Amino acid sequence: MVSTPLRSPSAVAAVTAVPPSSAPELDPVARFVDENPYIRRMLAYPVGFVSASNWLASSIYVAAKLRVFDALSHGPRTVAQIATEVDADVDALARLLRALGGQGPVPGVLIEVFDSPLPFAPAMLLPALPQLPFSAPRAPALIEESERRYALTPLGALLRTDAVGSMRPWAIFSGEELGRAWSNGLLEAVRNGKPDFGASQRAPASAAPSGFFEYMAAHADAGARFDASMEAVSEYAGIFDGLGLFDWSLGGRASTIVDVGGGTGTMLCAILKAHRTLRGTLFDRSEVLGRAPAVLQRAAPGVRERVELVPGSFFDAPSIPAGADVYVLKNIAHDWADDDAARLLRCVGSAMRADSVLVLLDVVRSARLGYEPWVLDFADFYDLNMLVTVGGKERSRAEWERLLHSAGFELVSIRAGAERGVSAIEATLRAGGSPSLP
Repeated sequence: MVSTPLRSPSAVAAVTAVPPSSAPELDPVARFVDENPYIRRMLAYPVGFVSASNWLASSIYVAAKLRVFDALSHGPRTVAQIATEVDADVDALARLLRALGGQGPVPGVLIEVFDSPLPFAPAMLLPALPQLPFSAPRAPALIEESERRYALTPLGALLRTDAVGSMRPWAIFSGEELGRAWSNGLLEAVRNGKPDFGASQRAPASAAPSGFFEYMAAHADAGARFDASMEAVSEYAGIFDGLGLFDWSLGGRASTIVDVGGGTGTMLCAILKAHRTLRGTLFDRSEVLGRAPAVLQRAAPGVRERVELVPGSFFDAPSIPAGADVYVLKNIAHDWADDDAARLLRCVGSAMRADSVLVLLDVVRSARLGYEPWVLDFADFYDLNMLVTVGGKERSRAEWERLLHSAGFELVSIRAGAERGVSAIEATLRAGGSPSLP
């Protein structure tokens, strides 16, 4: 067989003579790949692996759901021992654990271990080192699958139920409701520009379209998984790193702050702890505020007495506490498409004084141009996640500025956090007074 000689992309791009055809000229890169079988063979594996990367996510979900990582909390165990504890088929579990043991550039959440003849050597497979005066521990030539022994890696340790900062709730939610939203809902969301979260969860065809929050309210188990997952990731989301990006006391001028959509008050308590002269109002739906007292009871001394709970909706302007010095919204605006986000901000603006300050703690998506191989920007995937779940979006600086302007605000500054794109976006009402409500 005669192989097609390779040609560089520049050489291919330089080809201009093409047979007359009614079809559009093929892109040079596409033609280059079509004409070179070696290139196709080289690219097929990474393309196939990335396309099927949900295999790894699904495997981690199943192991977390079965509590495999809990079963390894106290040290290595055999597949047979783990299967008995988690009530799984031995052969199928052996295959799952083998896949989760890490391969090539993909780190494992588990690692296969072997008995070490040396008390100071790690109990894992080591390479043969002929220069040493002893034999390093090596894997047996043949072993029964059920007798293979596995231990946790640091990644797997974080997936235990009782781990400090456990990520197990996130793995469960990602494998269930969130996973279905991506696999079943992304196509239609991209086609239509908005999601039908209920349909992505395989709701009956006759069911009316339902949004993310409506679905969670109607399905208690799903809502509990979502709440647990949010609590799990809150420690790592960078939001509390963002608290130090802004002077909440406005140089000593501020005395009141309203946390709009503030949930159970964890962030407000952190702000009030750091600024003892501030008083805070926690504003959210009544069913959410019902869970706030437990959080407030755990707050630092002197904080609880400075917090007032006010129920309401941020889409109901009259219910928003008026006249405070600072209004803060943490991860709120990104839940909504531009029209609804602008309406929300106008409602907040109607409660503000002319000299009040609005602070949005949110992601600011990179406005990079082209491919930057040294940048790993998860905000682009956060953005897609907002699309398939709530129909919201992550915004670039220019998009934030346009949104704020449309709602009657002027962008003052954006202070970028050190981690995960969390920024403090400061804005004030534009000259001319409060924005008009819809």
